[in-house]
Amino acid sequence: MTTPRDDPDRVSPESLLAGMPAEHAILGLLALSETGSGHGYDLARQFSPDAPLGNVVRIEPGMVYHHLKKLERLGWVTVVAGEVQGRPARRLFALSATGQAELERWLSEPVAHTREIRLDFLVKLYFALLLDPTLAVRLVDEQLERCSLLVESLTNRLGGESQRSERGSADRFGEMVIDMRLAQTRAALDWLDRVGRDAIAAVESAKAGIEADPDASGAR
Repeated sequence: MTTPRDDPDRVSPESLLAGMPAEHAILGLLALSETGSGHGYDLARQFSPDAPLGNVVRIEPGMVYHHLKKLERLGWVTVVAGEVQGRPARRLFALSATGQAELERWLSEPVAHTREIRLDFLVKLYFALLLDPTLAVRLVDEQLERCSLLVESLTNRLGGESQRSERGSADRFGEMVIDMRLAQTRAALDWLDRVGRDAIAAVESAKAGIEADPDASGAR
């Protein structure tokens, strides 16, 4: 029996579940609000095509409420009745202390696979830049390190594939797949390097703003 090789980019059921950023995006939106709370309708609008976050992830209003119910069951949000004069009370969703801790944990971890950069990582980066540019810099640095290790792993695998003495069409196709993933990861490294410079610029801009207005550091 052949022992499966350790593939750093292999899809597993666990990674499919962990890779869904919708719930954490909602936590991030609540964290961005001044009160740490929001109505489902207002949250849903943030995922529309004309919203910045909608450029990365699209969630239909009905699914937003589905995710909010899941967050409530997990204890990451709490629900209170919002008073609206002349209208039925609307449920107001508030970020709990547990939800805040979960959001901070999620934002601090780079994604495990290159394919997750175009969705999961972009959502993390969006909120990290808005909530704490310093965290965004650290997130990009750790993602760069993760992708560098993946490039090394894929390069070694590609070398092993190309050195086989007897290579059939299946072997050649496997080599093509590895080569494609290697090219994607290298491109991601170049992009992350540019993003990292932008994040550093955001930190420096924030520091300059605080120095110009010391009272601003106590805002929010």
